[in-house]
Amino acid sequence: MRAILTYHSVDDSGSPISVDRSAFREHAAFLATGAVRVLDVPGLLAAPEDAQAVALTFDDAFANFASEAWPLLRDRGLPATLFVVSGHAGGTNDWGGRTQRGIPTLPLLDWDALGRLAEEGVTLGAHSRTHPDLRRVDGAALIDEVAGSAETIRARTGRTPETFAYPYGLLDARVVAAASGYRHACTTEMRALRGGEPPHRLPRLDAYYLRGRGRLARWGTTALAGYLRFRSAARGLRAALGGG
Repeated sequence: MRAILTYHSVDDSGSPISVDRSAFREHAAFLATGAVRVLDVPGLLAAPEDAQAVALTFDDAFANFASEAWPLLRDRGLPATLFVVSGHAGGTNDWGGRTQRGIPTLPLLDWDALGRLAEEGVTLGAHSRTHPDLRRVDGAALIDEVAGSAETIRARTGRTPETFAYPYGLLDARVVAAASGYRHACTTEMRALRGGEPPHRLPRLDAYYLRGRGRLARWGTTALAGYLRFRSAARGLRAALGGG
């Protein structure tokens, strides 16, 4: 099984965007065993379809990536991609000045910290300027949100993002077209990779659903595949019923 994993925050709040510290330590320890190859996104896409491999991505660039996640990954030689909301660097995840029910308001990494992480080997990706629903953004404003995010990241860190992550996983044909300047773009469609994936509609597995003890260690098994199909179907049903 090849798949891109999505993390957001590593904290103990229990929120839908959080993986607790203990679970993340278990994930890092398992991945360090080599039972599953940990690759960057381009490497994962180039790997054989029957490979047991994963790419690690972190949305929003929370400050706890630097304090909790990256030291465990760096010390084990495990690569990661960090998707930066360029207009909020050094701020918080109160997108548009609004908090979200059930989601903790947390600090985001500033540009100095992002630059240091890039120097240590973290791949920086873009996650828009302000984290809006891009389907509701038109014309030049859409281009600014998508391409402008990369321009700011390049100007502030010297690194040019090649991968984009759609805020909330929300997209349509216009949004995908706006992201075409990137090499790849990631959705939140919850499944493993298949052969011949469209490069700007890449699915990812939400690590929130892999927090259970020993769950990630079942990588590649029919039991885990069945569990993920169930979780994906349940999430789709909640969304259809208006539950997000």
